[in-house]
Formats: sequence, structure tokens, C-alpha cells
Amino acid sequence: MGFIWLWGAGVRTLIQSALGAASALGPVALDRLDDRERCVSAFEEFVRRTGLFQFAGFVEPDGTMRCSSDGEENDLSGTPAFWSFIDEPAPTILMNPDGDVTGQPSLVIAQPVRDDDEFEGVLIVALPLYALNLVREFGQEQVPTSTILFNREGDVISATPSGLDVEDNIPRGRSLASLAFGGKRLMRGQTENAQTATFTIVPLISDRLYVLGVWAEDDLPTTGAMANPLNLAFPFLMWLASLGVAYFAVHRLVIRHIRTLGRQMRRFAVGQRGGAPEVIEKAPAELRELSVTFSKLARILARDEAELAASLEEKTVLLKEVHHRVKNNLQLIASMISIQSRQVNEPEAREVLKSLQDRVMALATIHQRLYQSDRLAEVQVDRLLDDIVNHLASVSAVPGRHTQIRTELEHVSLKPDQVVPLSLLATEAVTNALKYSGCSEEGGGQIDVRLSRVGEEEVLFEVINSDGAPFPETAAAAGTQLGTKLIQAFSAQLGGHTEQGQVRTASGTGYRLATQFPVTGFRAVETPDAPPSASGEG
Repeated sequence: MGFIWLWGAGVRTLIQSALGAASALGPVALDRLDDRERCVSAFEEFVRRTGLFQFAGFVEPDGTMRCSSDGEENDLSGTPAFWSFIDEPAPTILMNPDGDVTGQPSLVIAQPVRDDDEFEGVLIVALPLYALNLVREFGQEQVPTSTILFNREGDVISATPSGLDVEDNIPRGRSLASLAFGGKRLMRGQTENAQTATFTIVPLISDRLYVLGVWAEDDLPTTGAMANPLNLAFPFLMWLASLGVAYFAVHRLVIRHIRTLGRQMRRFAVGQRGGAPEVIEKAPAELRELSVTFSKLARILARDEAELAASLEEKTVLLKEVHHRVKNNLQLIASMISIQSRQVNEPEAREVLKSLQDRVMALATIHQRLYQSDRLAEVQVDRLLDDIVNHLASVSAVPGRHTQIRTELEHVSLKPDQVVPLSLLATEAVTNALKYSGCSEEGGGQIDVRLSRVGEEEVLFEVINSDGAPFPETAAAAGTQLGTKLIQAFSAQLGGHTEQGQVRTASGTGYRLATQFPVTGFRAVETPDAPPSASGEG
């Protein structure tokens, strides 16, 4: 049994090295799976550097193997062994006598790969069978007549010498599966071919891999011979053990903890704040210190973000309340102006008060939109202009005139600094258009109000009185042209330019006002002083 134990120790070391290598390669495969070329290169380098393994590959849950050391793509979905592994993912040792994937007879070690306890696939590495025979040859004296390596299901992994009839060399009336239990055992009995023999059963990997040594009567070892192979096998076994331990240690002590810390950082970076990240307690001291630092940093940042969010919410509520009260005050002023205009008998004075009321209501509408908006930094101008146009149309109706107003307003959002001058400009332009619309003999008219984007950074606002009535030159000459001056001032505040003049329309000659301006921040321009007495005509 001494040789069997020694030989078994060598085989066990080989297999444990393979299991350790598979554990270390699993994270490498997951990290590079999206880049097949890099993944294949890593597996090729692994096989080349170790010199022990002949193949390594990663099999995805659907059975496809796109990343392997030989660079070939394989489909294992049709193999019963693969689906047996999928049903119960656990480290598995299989015999591959035909070499259909690895290219030559080999011992295949399959290791499940998980990420956050989720099954991601299986990593397989292959040991050539000659490696097992090489370990056996270290014992140069008194070796067993035959050795049989088998798993817990009784499947033969390896048998020596080559061509051994396994069924004729196991204890009579027993199967290999029935021997796969317990610890080291020694028994005497007869084989199936009625030969008396001594049998040794040694578990190499608990509940997974066993070796059966069969000693004929003439081949039983002496005590001295049983110790000789140790001197030859020990350096080789130590090298193999160090290889497996190195791969296993790098993954167990470093890689898996770095991956865990990386996942925590990624979750925190995308805004997942479901509590502070857990400290990685079982990591080496340096990694644990890094994990503690990150956990503290995450808690501090989460606390500061919560305080900033609460402060922002408070300021937003207060600012909306300010806009609400300003709107109420402006509406109150507009109501007072309306009451005053009803007590004035002079038509010109009443017209001045009405124009002033319209301007105040335009400002009130702006503040109403601001406190109703979800984003105080921007206002949807199309909705605001629609409200202003509807208000002006309702309060400017003249008996005997039937003016139709059409709006074509694209969705445009501007900052409040631009919204205020644009709204006041629109109020002046639409007021003038309504004032002179319907002057034709038919007594009807049509006004088009348009808002559109010009490229990515400019906006065009247009008001067209298209009922065929030109702008009365006599009225413009007689008036103070306050509306025109205000339009020019608001256009300057917007940083744009305004064009006014007669245009050809479907019904004849009309009047068009167009203002084009860039979508930028507010640029303050001093508004010209208005004359003491003013009227709304442009």
C-alpha cells in the first residue's frame, strides 16, 4: 500500500493542480469572453507556460466553446456528459480516451465557473494520460501488478499496464462503484479470473477519485522497497503541488476579492445606493484595508448626496413658491389695470392701459409656466407661446372682425433668461397683428404664428398677418412706434435680429415679422426708455 499511496499522492497532486488551474482560469475567461482573440491568447499562453496541460477551454451554459487553447470552436451540447454536468455543477473528473476535443487520450477536469453565485459556464483542462504513467514510473522497484484509477461512479479513468482487462482484475463479486467509499483499505481475495491477490483502495480526492492497486502473490512489496520511490517522486510532486497552489492562491486570495471590489465600485458608479458596500472580511490585509476605505467613502458620498438632494428639493419648492406668488401679484396688477381702463373714457388712454395689461399678463404666464415645470432651468416655449396667443385672441376680439389664428410651434426649450424677452416680443408682435388684422373689405383675416428650429443652435419666431391688409403706414407714422421699439429691444436681448415688412401671401399682400436668435445664455441689453405717453401700435 505504500507505493499505491505514494503513486496516488502524485496523481492527486496532478489533479489538484488541474482543479486549481481551472479555478484560476475561470475569472480570466469571464473577463475576456467578449473578446475571443484575447481569451484564446490567454489560454494558449497558459498551456504553453505550464507544459503540463495539453488543453484548456471554457464552455458556455448552452454548450458552445468559443474560447480554447487550440483556437477551435466546439459544440458540446450534444454530449451526455455535458448535460449531466449542467444538471449538477460540481468539480468533475472524466476520461477522454478518444481525444475528440483534446486531440489525444487525456484526463479531463471540469470546474464550474460562477459569478456572484450565478452559474456562468464550465472551465475544462486536460492532462495527458502519459503524465499519470510518468508518476507511476517513479517507483522502480516492487510496483503493483496493475493499478486502476476510477471515480465515484465506477468509471475507469486510467488503467496500467496498457490494455489491462479491468473486469478480470477487481475483487470477485465487486464493482468499482462499490469500492468508492471510505478511507484507505487493504484486503486479500480472488480476482474474477480466480487469481489470489492483495487489493489496496486509496481515496485520492474525497468522494470523487480513487485508485485500486492489485498485487499478485509474487509481486508483494518489501518494507524497504516501498520507501524507495519517495526519493525520486518528492521533487516532482512538490513542483506539481506548487504549480496548483500558485494558481489556486492567486485566484482564492487576490483575484476573486478584486472582482468583488470591482463589482461594488461599478454598482456605486451607476448610482445603486442600496446601503454601503460590505467590507470583504476574508481578503488579505491590504485588500481588506482597501475595501474598508471604499466602504467608508461610499457611506460619506451617499450621505452627502442625500443632504444635497434634500437641500435641492427645499430650494426647488421655495423657488416654485416665489414664481407662484409673482404670478399672483402680476395677475392682481393686471386686474387693477383692467378696472382702471373701464373707468377711462378716452379711447387712446384705454388702448394704452389695455396694451400694458397684455404685457403684464405675458409676464404672469411666464411665471405660471415656471412653477408648473418639472425643470426650473428650462421652459417649454411652444406651450408658453400657445397660452399667450390664446389669451391675446380672447381679449382682443373686435365686433365685426373674424380673425383666424393658426399656430405652428415646434417643441423648443429655453432658459428663463431667454424666455422673458421672447414672450414679451411675441406679445407685442401678436398684439399688433391682431390690431390690424381684418382691415380688408371682407372684414376677416388670418394670422400665422410659427416657432421653429434653424439648425441645432438657432430658433426662428414668425408672425404673419396674411389676410391681405398691409400695415397702415399712416397709423405707424401717427403713433409713437413704442411696439416697434420694444420689439427691437427684446430682439437685442435675445442676441438675434428682427426683420419686418410686406410679403406676398395666398390672399394677396400681408405683413411679416421674423426674429431669429441663437439658443444661448441671457445677454443683458439695456431697454430704451419709453415716451411718457404711449400706445400699442407698431
